[in-house]
Amino acid sequence: MVLGVDVGGTKVAVAAVEGVTVHEATEDPTVLSTTGALLDGIEAVVQRVIERVGKPAAIGVGVPSQIDYATGTVETSVNIPLTGVPLREELGKRFGVPVFVDNDANAAALAEAHLLGIDHLVMLTLGTGVGGGVVIDGKTFRGANGLGAELGHMTLNPDGPPCPGNCPNHGCIEAYCSGQALERDATELATDKPDSRLAHALGDDGKVSGRAVVQAAEDGDPDALFIFENFARMLGIALAGYVNVFQPERLTIGGGLSRAGHLFLDRAIQEADNRALPALLRRTTIALAQGGTNAGMIGAAVLAAQEVEAQNRDTPRTHATTTERAE
Repeated sequence: MVLGVDVGGTKVAVAAVEGVTVHEATEDPTVLSTTGALLDGIEAVVQRVIERVGKPAAIGVGVPSQIDYATGTVETSVNIPLTGVPLREELGKRFGVPVFVDNDANAAALAEAHLLGIDHLVMLTLGTGVGGGVVIDGKTFRGANGLGAELGHMTLNPDGPPCPGNCPNHGCIEAYCSGQALERDATELATDKPDSRLAHALGDDGKVSGRAVVQAAEDGDPDALFIFENFARMLGIALAGYVNVFQPERLTIGGGLSRAGHLFLDRAIQEADNRALPALLRRTTIALAQGGTNAGMIGAAVLAAQEVEAQNRDTPRTHATTTERAE
């Protein structure tokens, strides 16, 4: 039995996990005031689950950050105060069991692959930004130092809009297919068309929220539908690239924006179909994620279980006793 911890910008969720089955899931709001307060908050939720289920074999943690996987140190962290924190070491001291830390999108991809029972999967998480994860032979692909598979920052148009995230690029996927990009495009359109529905949806902050764009599109507003058409086209271009590079069994779309998949997924698949190599695309299924809200916890726990299994496999057997050798 291992614990899976999903640290997000709004909540810290923890569960005991056996295989991909979740037990005793619980959560607390994320404390973002200081690094110390955040770590104390994570510890409190984890200890609550440990009191219910006992000491785990290991703990897996997924965070929305870039991780040097070998050390478990957070390289960069935009939304939560963890930059530079040796998180694996810090949490290991607090809990007294092996701790393994990975990017939250990597954890979600690993969960999706194991829930579906497949070994080769690419996952895009569409939310405020765009994350992603790659699973090859049932294991997470991270690159040389654990920082790879930043799928949201592949360039689609070198002369496109600046990335809204912590990225120096222009025209990357996050610049077109994120919640921030959706709000940017809707706000620009509303400013250009003061009589439009989107103009009437401008908030006190001078922006059109992603939720308002989705609602307008669902109601058939042509301006909102136009925005989603461009969103879907750019997403489809990205999907074709991932199919051509990885040829996964499944290419999964997750994240908060996936709930609006009925507004863009079919069109994105059509665009991918026009661009991907046919022999590769027909062997890849493109679909919405199936993991649900537990995916982050499940993926973090699967990671911990894999690491414990690998360590046990690599540990040499103890030498036989004198009596055993004599026998």
